[in-house]
Amino acid sequence: MPLRRDSVPMLLFTTSGAAAAVACLAWAIPNLGSPTSDQQVYLWLGVALMAMGAAFSVRLPRVSMRVTLTPMACLVCAWVLPAPWVIVTAAAGVSVARLVSRRPRSAWLHKAVHNTSMDIIAAALAAGVMVTLGVRPVLSEPPSTALPVANSLVALAIAAVVVVGSGELVTTVAVTLSTKRPFGVALRGLWLTRLSVAAAEIVLAGVVTMATALDMRVLVGLPAVMLVVHLVLAHRLRVSEERRTWERLAALSEALTSREVDVVLRTAAGGAVDLFDVPAADIEISAGERVVRARQHGGVARLVYDGPADDAPDAGDAQYPMPFGVSGAADGIHGVLTLYLGEPGRTLSAREDVTLRAFAATLSSSLDLAHAYNRLSQEARRHQALASHDVDTGLLNRTGLLYHLDQGRGEPGRTVHAVVIRLDNYAFLADAAGRDCALDLLRVLADRLRRAFPDENSVARVGDVTFALVMSDVTVGVAYQRACWTVAALRREIPLDGHRLVVRASAGMASGVPGADLLDAAERVLWRANQRGDDRLVSYQAGPVREWSLARELNSSRLSIAFEPIVDLASGRITMMQAVPRWLYSRHEVLACDEYVFQLIDAADGSLDILARRVVARSLAAAAVWRDVLPDVAMVVPIPAAALTQSFVESVRDLLGKHSATSGRSLVLAVGAPPDPSAREAAEWIGQFGVRLLMDRFGSGHVGLEALAAGEWSMLRLDPAYALDAGWQPARSVIRAAVDLATDLDLSVVAPGIRTEKERRELAGLGCALGSGPLVGGEMFPSQVRDHALLWQPKALSGGAKVVQLHRARRAAAASGRGS
Repeated sequence: MPLRRDSVPMLLFTTSGAAAAVACLAWAIPNLGSPTSDQQVYLWLGVALMAMGAAFSVRLPRVSMRVTLTPMACLVCAWVLPAPWVIVTAAAGVSVARLVSRRPRSAWLHKAVHNTSMDIIAAALAAGVMVTLGVRPVLSEPPSTALPVANSLVALAIAAVVVVGSGELVTTVAVTLSTKRPFGVALRGLWLTRLSVAAAEIVLAGVVTMATALDMRVLVGLPAVMLVVHLVLAHRLRVSEERRTWERLAALSEALTSREVDVVLRTAAGGAVDLFDVPAADIEISAGERVVRARQHGGVARLVYDGPADDAPDAGDAQYPMPFGVSGAADGIHGVLTLYLGEPGRTLSAREDVTLRAFAATLSSSLDLAHAYNRLSQEARRHQALASHDVDTGLLNRTGLLYHLDQGRGEPGRTVHAVVIRLDNYAFLADAAGRDCALDLLRVLADRLRRAFPDENSVARVGDVTFALVMSDVTVGVAYQRACWTVAALRREIPLDGHRLVVRASAGMASGVPGADLLDAAERVLWRANQRGDDRLVSYQAGPVREWSLARELNSSRLSIAFEPIVDLASGRITMMQAVPRWLYSRHEVLACDEYVFQLIDAADGSLDILARRVVARSLAAAAVWRDVLPDVAMVVPIPAAALTQSFVESVRDLLGKHSATSGRSLVLAVGAPPDPSAREAAEWIGQFGVRLLMDRFGSGHVGLEALAAGEWSMLRLDPAYALDAGWQPARSVIRAAVDLATDLDLSVVAPGIRTEKERRELAGLGCALGSGPLVGGEMFPSQVRDHALLWQPKALSGGAKVVQLHRARRAAAASGRGS
């Protein structure tokens, strides 16, 4: 086996010690006398004391030292035996002890030679000091007879200091050479324990030597005393080490409560080296994907490697690994903890095995917690990114852009230019080309915006079809030119899935202090440009952009009126015309005049009253086109319930007079929600002019039974959700219930969405008197109503109209018939 370079100094140190021990024996053997048979007892007793002193050793943890009772045996032998016999008995007793307690393998032969040599030298030093100070014991005679007691105690004390001091020095040097620890670190290792043991040995040796002055037979009981001392020392060291180990384990467990996997692994690797006093320790996780290794350097654990297991360096002199599995949860981290024991015969004690299991469980829990927290952190970062970024394009969303705008709000005098870009025909392209193609188109447009504005905080998707650009530290002119170039780039054709698509993009721009108000101002500029029909790349408004209410925007928009005929289901005759008003809200958007728009308008300022008045006026004006061919047909106009005020009633009266509608029964107002208590008086008043009320969308969530008592209704129209062609099973039950209520209240039931003659016949059989839908003519312009009325040929149901009887009345009549 090749000799390592770092073991040469230790080998030289051991060789020098062995040479010194041989020299001591070479001097002692020729000077031995011939003891009598009575004196041989003391010689064998000396051999036994030295053997027990060497055999009764206790290992000191974490310092690579052992505490023996050899110093006490050397002092006692040097007090009662001549110097040559002290050296010889030490050599014989220590050698026997080493052979009995250690197997003579090559790994231990080196230590046995070193320790035996040091014990022989210690015995020679003790005897030499005693002889130098005048203590020359003779076999079988008490040594105190030659010197006064005080001189004897001084000699014993000096010999003890020399023996203990030389032993500590030699042991510290040996530990320094073998473990590469600094001399000071090795000298301070458990110094208090070593000092206490040395003091106890000196005191005990002093007591024994003083007792031999009275009777030499005291030496017979010394082996028993040494055994008791050994047992007490071993017990105290074991208890102290257990307490210290659990304290260190508790401190290490607290240090492992980290949220980072890296910190847990590195702390655990270094902690394992210190906790188990091993040369090195590895922690391998995820089947070799990562290995963290720590080694002892100068008595301190240091991290030496952290990386893949395949690239890990050789453990070097840290040999004899002992692996131990570290199991995590089902989806946690699994790994292996490996302790490099460094000695061929070393195994973990029962206490160390329990400590290892507790440490592995703590490490497993810490890794699972760190892994879980890491996953939570990743999920939190992902959610944070999703909260501030658009999923489809990867750009900032509205929240993320507003956050960055708010970050620059505190800079005084800073002006920011915001540009809002709208893809006017994107919804149409998505419907026509499909969602996947539309998403690809959206990503291409987003890439073009990124190329135009590389700063990721300057581009955002703030709506389904809306993007936003933010520019700062540039003039208005430069910002406007950049915005125009960007919109022009978006308008270039895009080859996609065999198509060459062109997006109609327009933009609005505003300048001011960064914040949400600036983005809203740019959106208002864009909307007003679209409402005006401007076809510009970028519309810009200098100065503050005032916010308009929805009611004002609707009043400034064009109003389109279409009509849909309502017929008598039995005869097929046109009895009413339903007005279908729509606002041309912008060039590319049309809004129906229904409750979904009315709910967004505040009725407190009279805006709904104005809008409803305009709808009625435009409907009456458009009805003049076909009024001459359908003079007796009433017109149904939808209005919000909150618009039923006294001023509205007066306006309707004036409008009826203006359009020569002398009979108010030619107008029916369709209300999609029950009027408020304050509007019921106006609802009753308008009936005095012959204007009738129609309860619209009966059966929906906001129009139910309680609405029947809110006014004087003339008709009831079912919610379109209950159309028979929709295939909804509860539809017929709802229609029957509505017909029963309407019959009790003398109301006519209007069924919308009739598509086939079968549906017409079934609805008439259910009790619906009126109906509308594609079967009798869908929506049409006022000029088309005239032509439709002239060409319409009513077709009555076969068998004529049927008298509808209440469903519950029929059931009652049938029950009475069975009873009779």
